[in-house]
Amino acid sequence: MPLFLMYCRFLKIMKNLFIVTLLAFATNLAYAQKNITLEADGNLESPKPLLCVDLSEVTNEHNPADILHGMRKCIELKDYKNAASLFAIAGVYGRYDTYRVKDKSAHQALLVLQQNVTLDLNEEDKKYLMEHIKELMEPSSLNAICQAIRKIGPPNYHPRYMIQHSITAFLENEDNGLNEIFDSEESWKLTLKNYLRCGE
Repeated sequence: MPLFLMYCRFLKIMKNLFIVTLLAFATNLAYAQKNITLEADGNLESPKPLLCVDLSEVTNEHNPADILHGMRKCIELKDYKNAASLFAIAGVYGRYDTYRVKDKSAHQALLVLQQNVTLDLNEEDKKYLMEHIKELMEPSSLNAICQAIRKIGPPNYHPRYMIQHSITAFLENEDNGLNEIFDSEESWKLTLKNYLRCGE
């Protein structure tokens, strides 16, 4: 066999070997990345997921994950008004939970839940949702939403969805994840004032 043909065949074999090696590396890398993703049991859990409901149908036993599930359903139905109301109370409850959950690394749970609901929305849904959220924050509408949330009352669930989102959720300890010093009434007032600007 001529030397030139042998050289061409050698290059072809090397090229195929390189491609196989590259594919194997990519597969191993993807597998490794898959195994790196760790999630504690109960992280961002939604034990009582809502459908698209009016704010009056939300109870203080629904956590933000439950409520934002309902918000997503509302968006799918193009019911942006109820979606905006559910967004508001989910935010209030999530902020309240940051006062009672000790590990600050867990406090981003609300943001992650909100991103999960809105990340893949099309431009039309984003536009109308934002319009309704802005409208909700107008003084004429804000008072009504604040009254409705006050009527539902502060959360009456264990914030496991947030506690299990923390770094300490992976450590072996007997800590329940809650702040030992926590004033429910004061935290509720602060949440309504600082997050939703109720009473301004």
